[in-house]
Amino acid sequence: MLKKILKIVAALLVLLVVVIGVVILINENDKAVIEKYVSNEKLKTVKPNWQGTPVDGKNRFVNYEYPFLSRMTDLLKWQLGTNPQADEKKNDAARLEVKDPTEFLNGEKDGILWLGHASFYIRLGGKTVLLDPVFGKPPFVKTFVDVPSPLEKIKRVDYVLLSHDHRDHCDETTLKSIAQKFPNAKFFAGLRMEELLKDWTTATNEIQTAGWFQQFDTPDAPVKITFLPVRHWCRRGLFDMNHKLWGGYVIEAAGTTIYFSGDSGYGAHYKETAEIFPKIDYFLIGIGAYSPRWFMEPNHNSPEDAVKAFVDAKAEILIPMHYGTFDLSDEPPSEPLELLKQDAAKQNLSDRIKPLAINESVILHNEN
Repeated sequence: MLKKILKIVAALLVLLVVVIGVVILINENDKAVIEKYVSNEKLKTVKPNWQGTPVDGKNRFVNYEYPFLSRMTDLLKWQLGTNPQADEKKNDAARLEVKDPTEFLNGEKDGILWLGHASFYIRLGGKTVLLDPVFGKPPFVKTFVDVPSPLEKIKRVDYVLLSHDHRDHCDETTLKSIAQKFPNAKFFAGLRMEELLKDWTTATNEIQTAGWFQQFDTPDAPVKITFLPVRHWCRRGLFDMNHKLWGGYVIEAAGTTIYFSGDSGYGAHYKETAEIFPKIDYFLIGIGAYSPRWFMEPNHNSPEDAVKAFVDAKAEILIPMHYGTFDLSDEPPSEPLELLKQDAAKQNLSDRIKPLAINESVILHNEN
């Protein structure tokens, strides 16, 4: 009996090695070449003469400036390699403060509440918006700090905006819980994200998906929400690389404009955003998960990149995110904010950088 079990285990291991080998071989010889352009024909496009979101011959979305396909060999090289900052990271005991969000959530003033990582709760122009909500600890993700779920304290959600399908931004358990509590909340995301969301939401939750430079349909609301290109990628399984679309958002209401980058590496899209939205009041951008640079640069801004993007976008206030909550990379947890402050000081921008504690808010002084 034992021999039979060992034979089965050995056969499964051989099969696993073969599958991984095939996936690596396919990955290494794969190219993303634009063949067509797609969009949601029901939605308005805000960029003049925009053809649509680029797609390659395998029906995968492509960043038009930096075509990117994740390589398993690169992932293995990183995971099996050594971290030159390992000791520094291990000895870095600094942790973000976690506050109580009750006062803001019970209030009515327009504002931006950081819920940790890339999650925000925004009140603007009489509407409420959740950005990339991840409550609790997502599967397979290490945490630097534990953040209690705020869902019980949240009284209203009009819109849930999702930047992409990675698990630290798109958590099944969280989204199902939100949909159950707020069955009239609208879920907005990139093209083909409805394939996930339709199984996680209720029959009354509206789902809209947009291409880059498209504005979601909010006819009865004093808010405009636009989906924009960023430099990143999508994947939840072995064989769905870039099948769903990633992006950032601009939210406009009550005389205030908020930009949310989702995940992104540096690129020309920040200047492009400024051309369409010349007055960005609050610029929410990731500053962490950038090391090692050779691996992370295509998809995550460094703190210096974030400042450069902020300048490119001609925004007023930078609110950093995507650092200090989840352990996703090689740099010590306190380094991103330190480097951000240093670079901002060099460029005389210190008074325009607004770091928040987790569950801390910024009250907006707009037309309301």
